Amino acid sequence: MREYKLSINGNPYCVSVLKVTDEEVVAEVNGVKHVVAIDEIKTLNPIAGLPPGAGETAAPVALVPPVQPSTAPATSSADSKDLITSPIPGHILEVCVSVGEEVLAGQKLLVLEAMKLENIITAPRTGVIKKLLVAQGDAVTHGQAMVELD
Repeated sequence: MREYKLSINGNPYCVSVLKVTDEEVVAEVNGVKHVVAIDEIKTLNPIAGLPPGAGETAAPVALVPPVQPSTAPATSSADSKDLITSPIPGHILEVCVSVGEEVLAGQKLLVLEAMKLENIITAPRTGVIKKLLVAQGDAVTHGQAMVELD
């Protein structure tokens, strides 16, 4: 639950968001409960100058551009350019490739959930999947090796 102290045209309001679904928002405004029907949900561009999350009143599904994986120094004998590492901590939602599969630069390899957002991990170059170092449901840390390309 979130509580907001707002002023509209100089009038103070205390708003508590009690429940948010795709169909409705239940909020308490100055002690009075309101059920607001949602007719349409749109994902808008962020408001310039506001910190992340400042303009959010619900938990929208964000369309996130593909995350370019980082390459960390190798911890094994593999060359670091061959390792695709996690750019952020999270959980593996989906593994989209298999060992031995040829992939193209930019091809989706994994879906990584982090902070309730789905991040698409793509191949940094054309190659063949040599090793899958994660599986669906695995938790990963920042910089952890996830895929090795040949």
